[in-house]
Amino acid sequence: MSWKLTKKLRETHLSSSLSSSRSSSTSTITPQTYSAEPEKNEKSKSHHYHFIHSNKHDDSNHQAEPAAAPSKGSFSPSHRQTLSITSTVRPGLLSVTIHEATGLSLPPSYTHAHHGQSNALQFSTTNARSRRYLPYLVLEFDKTQVIMDAYSGTIEAPKWEQTANFDVSRDETLTLSLYVRNPGAFFTSSASSAPGTGANGSSTPGSGASTSLDRKRSDEDILLGSCKVAPKLEARAGKFDEWLAVSWGSGKVHIAVSFKPNQNAPLTIDSFELLKVVGKGSFGKVMQVRKKDTSRIYALKTIRKAHIVSRSEVNHTLAERTVLAQIDNPFIVPLKFSFQSPEKLYLVLAFVNGGELFHHLQREGKFDLNRSRFYTAELLCALECLHGFNVIYRDLKPENILLDYTGHIALCDFGLCKLNMTEDDKTNTFCGTPEYLAPELLLGQGYTKTVDWWTLGVLLYEMLTGLPPFYDENTNEMYRKILQDPLRFPDDMDKDAKSLLTGLLNRDPKQRLGANGPAEIKEHKFFAEIDWKKLLGKRYPSPFKPSVASATDTSNFDKEFTSEVPTDSVVDDYLSESVQRQFGGWTYSDTRLGSTVGREGPGPGSVIG
Repeated sequence: MSWKLTKKLRETHLSSSLSSSRSSSTSTITPQTYSAEPEKNEKSKSHHYHFIHSNKHDDSNHQAEPAAAPSKGSFSPSHRQTLSITSTVRPGLLSVTIHEATGLSLPPSYTHAHHGQSNALQFSTTNARSRRYLPYLVLEFDKTQVIMDAYSGTIEAPKWEQTANFDVSRDETLTLSLYVRNPGAFFTSSASSAPGTGANGSSTPGSGASTSLDRKRSDEDILLGSCKVAPKLEARAGKFDEWLAVSWGSGKVHIAVSFKPNQNAPLTIDSFELLKVVGKGSFGKVMQVRKKDTSRIYALKTIRKAHIVSRSEVNHTLAERTVLAQIDNPFIVPLKFSFQSPEKLYLVLAFVNGGELFHHLQREGKFDLNRSRFYTAELLCALECLHGFNVIYRDLKPENILLDYTGHIALCDFGLCKLNMTEDDKTNTFCGTPEYLAPELLLGQGYTKTVDWWTLGVLLYEMLTGLPPFYDENTNEMYRKILQDPLRFPDDMDKDAKSLLTGLLNRDPKQRLGANGPAEIKEHKFFAEIDWKKLLGKRYPSPFKPSVASATDTSNFDKEFTSEVPTDSVVDDYLSESVQRQFGGWTYSDTRLGSTVGREGPGPGSVIG
């Protein structure tokens, strides 16, 4: 039976959501009030850009859960993944010019096995068709990615002479990754495997327990190498103009970098060109926009103040903004700017256009073992970062995970986060997505950070099999299964995956794998091959690279949204001065930058190998 036919993602009876994918819910309704009446479930539509709040509070008796007001003190981490840096840079404009490269080469696994084909590609390019087979590069700064195609040269010595501008939101590393398109997928490798196959790790090459994350599918673009630089984000830093050695490959790249501080002009909606609608929800919509002064592409989330006030969502909305502004992790979508008008709140985030993990899982049915392990490991690092800042995520699911252009994950939608949760603190708010609810939440016993490890286990199980472990079309029956049914596995599931899932899906939160911290999950045999420092540096090639043509490509989003004309609708909502004061700390101008978590900490201007 196909995944699309069996996976009916429906709205929970605790809230009627306007979201077209699996809804999240928050309620103070106790588990004892569940109706025994069987529910009719609606089949979900496809993906949408899930920076949208679900309609989480439609119950008339709902009382909002208190959340901490935005403050740096709310995020004193109990532990850090790596070195922490406090940035004092001013917001500004980073200009990056790529001139040329020399000495590039295909990886040995391709050139040795297919020297005839690779030699055929060593030509000078004079037309658009042949230029397609020249190397292209992906520039990334603070999750904003820019794609540059070479205009002339050869594979060994391509030329760009192009400049990209980036908005500086925090002290970040600039990453340059070099690729060559795979013409006709003629390169092959004994380690290759197609997506969505080989879930057992034994019958499909490249998906077994011994498979390295360094291996790539044979029909994807070929990574030639990468280099990193920490630009000097100072007013008098001058221009960085150097040849950088390529890591994980050969050759060097000629790059020039300069920084210019902003003049502190306030942002408004007029600072952006509205391009496409990529998501809608009960509180507003998400649009793809272009910032007029830098031409960078972002996701602009609009939220009507009157709606979140009437539904007691102010604290959750402020919590989302706080988390996004303070936490810096390679696998979490960052906040670039936030501003407001008398009627609306605006969040400007990195536009991650590889599509939701939900979209790719729905299309392929399930993922192979290696791909599932890759996503789980990156999510583990994201959750570890949040927990280090005493934040519980509470709503992990494929709809809240985006893929960037290079295939790495980006966790988004922080509207259900709970702040200021130390190791032993419990919270009781009934919230989340029905398929992913942990037993302790259903029982109303209160829950801790370990609730996120349960959801990580559910997600891994779903990626490997195509369905959550206790899924049922009847919500109440599904809740019964979560509380009572044994955990069952397909006969061909990898033994280490079974062991990890058994630990993560332990119904006793005190005995659950991760109860003593994320380190014990990392040490599990399922992740034995992973170098966690290398993973945090995004130095493993992703097992899948989404089809994305450019930074403005919206092909991975629902046409129901992208066909709509993007407008910032005029609303006539009157809010009293006392209500407006609740949003006094909303504006984020990048002058107060949070600590860096989960990254290496090179000094300004240093080159990273």
